[in-house]
Amino acid sequence: MTHIDALTPIHKLEQLKVGDLISDTWGSSGAIKTIEVLKGRTSLTYYFRIKSGKLILALR
Repeated sequence: MTHIDALTPIHKLEQLKVGDLISDTWGSSGAIKTIEVLKGRTSLTYYFRIKSGKLILALR
C-alpha cells in the first residue's frame, strides 16, 4: 500500500496504476479505480478515484 501525502514525490505518483492500493492522511484507502492528471503551467493535479467512490487528491 502506498501512502499519499504532501511529501509524496512526483515520480512515486507517476508509478501508480489502476488496481494499486493507496491511502491518504485523512483515512481514505483502497484500490485505485481511475487516475486523472491535470497539468497546469506550474502545477500538476493528480486525482485518484478509489473503488469505495472516494477521491484522493495530490497537488504538486
